[in-house]
Amino acid sequence: MGNQLLYEHIVIASHNTGKISELSDLFKPYSKTITSSKTRGLIEPAECGKSFCENAEVKAVTAAKATGCLAIADDSGLCIDALNGLPGLYTARWAKQSGGYAQAIDHILTRLESDSSRKAKMVCALSFALPSGVVYSFLGEVYGTISWRAKGKNLIGFEPIFIPNGSTKTLAEYSLVQRSMLIPRAKAFHQLLKHLGEREHFVQTPMQTPEVVYAML
Repeated sequence: MGNQLLYEHIVIASHNTGKISELSDLFKPYSKTITSSKTRGLIEPAECGKSFCENAEVKAVTAAKATGCLAIADDSGLCIDALNGLPGLYTARWAKQSGGYAQAIDHILTRLESDSSRKAKMVCALSFALPSGVVYSFLGEVYGTISWRAKGKNLIGFEPIFIPNGSTKTLAEYSLVQRSMLIPRAKAFHQLLKHLGEREHFVQTPMQTPEVVYAML
């Protein structure tokens, strides 16, 4: 993204402090001002989509229309083959109903304790919306396996039990800098930068229909 894509104001469509911090750090070089749905007192829309992209899109479009600014939102989750793709879209709900991610991790490990098939993927949909309602979505996926026990010091989501393909460590065992390059949000963000860099007049001539770009590792 060149200087022509330095935006005046981007709103992070989230009320999650950790997510706001991470997304703000990613977009800081590309926007003069960054605020969030939380700091602006916006109501969180219901996430009723049938995919990660649909959930991210409704959050981004809602914030963009409410503020008149460009808005960024993401939706992410862990999909485990042996659990028919669960927790998937319900990742945050699983954690909340379990009493937190630590308890949810214990629940998953218990359900998989006699299952040798431990394939899984982490998914992140990143949506970039204009006030007009036009939205671009980018999907990052990282494939891996579920470990036999939780490991690592960075207790972020289900990362203590997710081992990316080609690694012997869980995401939680990497440094925060290394982790930031391995998570699916990084893959989706890379696609977003590449896509917007190819569309120098993105704001002036937006697409008329949603577009989804996939990035997989």
